[in-house]
Amino acid sequence: MAYDLQEQEQIDTLKAFWSQWGKLIGGAVLAVSLGFIGFKGWQYYQRSQAEAAAVIYSQLETQLQGGKLGEVKSTVALLQRDYPSAILAANGALLAAKLAFEQNDLGFARAQLKWVLAQQGDEALMAVARLRLATVLLDEKQYDAALAELDSPHPAAFDSLFLDLKGDVLVARGDNNGARESYKAALAKAAPDAPARDFIQTKLDSVGN
Repeated sequence: MAYDLQEQEQIDTLKAFWSQWGKLIGGAVLAVSLGFIGFKGWQYYQRSQAEAAAVIYSQLETQLQGGKLGEVKSTVALLQRDYPSAILAANGALLAAKLAFEQNDLGFARAQLKWVLAQQGDEALMAVARLRLATVLLDEKQYDAALAELDSPHPAAFDSLFLDLKGDVLVARGDNNGARESYKAALAKAAPDAPARDFIQTKLDSVGN
């Protein structure tokens, strides 16, 4: 098939372009394609991980309802080993710690709460874990360690709760003056309709306001 001079020049120009840039463009297309495939693969992996974690978490919920701490320990350990980044693993640890605290296994409760804090996850979840850890430490009479947790950074929405518990720790340590100031600050930070206001006021009255 014959080409006129203009067509031949266009063909020659196109050939020259692909000779110079063809490999780069092909590589870029391949990289984009692989990136898309990788992204889809990652989405599928994340979804399958979440589904598998949910199955184990369902078992954990049943064990928690039955108060079976021994079984809870095994199941939460499995969640943390195989799905440490799943939010269900952190939630499971919080619930396991709560059951352990209720059954006076303070060592296990403390370990679970420290595991949650080590994951550096959602700020609100971390604040809940820190409050519960401070409660465990208070029960263990580790007052300085409890105060250190309560002085750690946390979302402002938790200020009243942290200050209230700090007052409890200071009362236990015999520092009524410090507790009084902490309870006052907790009241100042609490919402006007917060259910805990009356309880905090009662504790403030008990140390002298």
